[in-house]
Parts: sequence; C-alpha cells; structure tokens
Amino acid sequence: MKPFTSAAFGCAAVMLALVGTASCAEEESQDSDVPAAQSEMGTTEGSAADSTGSTTAQQVAQAADSATSESSGPVYREMIYGDPAAPVTIVEYASLTCSHCASFHNAVLPEIKKNYIDTGKVRLVFRDFPLDGLAMAGAMLARCADGDRGKALISVMFRQQGTWVMSERPIEPLTSYAKLAGLNEDDVNACLENENIMTAIREGQEAGTNQYKIGSTPTFFIEDVKVEGNRGYDYMSKIIDEKLSEKGS
Repeated sequence: MKPFTSAAFGCAAVMLALVGTASCAEEESQDSDVPAAQSEMGTTEGSAADSTGSTTAQQVAQAADSATSESSGPVYREMIYGDPAAPVTIVEYASLTCSHCASFHNAVLPEIKKNYIDTGKVRLVFRDFPLDGLAMAGAMLARCADGDRGKALISVMFRQQGTWVMSERPIEPLTSYAKLAGLNEDDVNACLENENIMTAIREGQEAGTNQYKIGSTPTFFIEDVKVEGNRGYDYMSKIIDEKLSEKGS
C-alpha cells in the first residue's frame, strides 16, 4: 500500500493549490454532524441553472474529450441524478470533505430524491468543488468508477466522511470504498495519477469560481435561484415547487 503522501497524491494536492480558495458554508437548519456510515453499494451569479449547467458542462466536456483522445483509461464525465429531461434542474457544487455537503447528502438529498428526482420532476447535476487535496483524491476516485458506481462511491464517502477524513492514512479507507465500487489497488493508484481527470475537475471548479462566484460549499442553483449552504429540505422544496409551478409541472 502506497502512503497517502505518495507522488500520485502529492501531484493532486499541488494542482489543487492552484485553484481559488473557498470554504465549507454555514448551515442554517441542519446539524453538521455526519450520520453513521451505511452501505450504499448494492453566466454570472444569478444565471439560470440550465445555463449554469450547459456552459460549465461544455467546458468540462472539452476537457473530457481531450482526455479521451490522450488516454484509454477512465475519463471525467458528468454525474446526473434523475431524468435528463426533468423540467427543473439543480446544479450542486460540493466538496467531499465539507461536513455541510455531507449533511445535505445524508439527510436532505434522500427526501429530494424520493419526492422530486425519482418522480421525474427534478434532475440534479453534481459538480466537484474540492476544497483540499483529500477532496480532490475522492473526486478522482469517484470519476474512475464505472457507471453509477461513482455515485454510490460519492454516497459512501459522504456517509463515511468522519472516518476517512480524520484518518492518519486516508488512502486506506478510500481504497476500501473504491474496491466496493469495483476498483482494485492498482486502479486506485492509476486513478490518482490520472492528470486528465484531475485537470477536468480543476477546470470545472475554476469555471464555477470565475463565472458563478462559487465561494463556499455546498452551493446550489435551482434554475435561476442560487442557494449557498445546506438550508434544509423545507427551504429547497419550496423553491423547487415554485419552479415546477412556473413550468406548469
């Protein structure tokens, strides 16, 4: 097992240092404690979410296209929850080491998923906004997992956040989670050395910082409404219902 201070991770941390600073946003209605782990493997500020999604997605896609032409290995891809044709789009910028992001994914997203995503009313576009090298490493591993296993890996990392983030050797729990998603130890090491995926994550983060003024995580765009921090299910569902009403859905 390579130590987490290996050259592979060191490269990710150095590249991340070139990105603008941000922080984990304050919550107003949610407890910041991360719930106990559960197994899951079985334009400018104020612009519309569709515009936010399409513009940034185009830049990320360009990086992914470049990665595809240069490498036969895993490449960056969008993570979309729900029907791509859903009437309302939520774009989320999150860091895997942000406790408020974990609280949202563990306590709020399941309700949004049940009431809006699974019913075809909302799609959620998840965008990596790593606040540190650990978050970058986790984001890269999630993008290296096949198919929907990347989403499941993100869920596990959020639920287990208190374990791996506080570990003296975070690569060990991260590797164990990645194995549940179908990656072996060699895959993990290769993933953490994949500069194409790392570059795509960085470019998506830079677009969020420069175009949409993302300064903390989590930050959401519910269509044209910007929501900073985990404001809870009731707050978000009210905005979602308003947007669905506007669209006659």
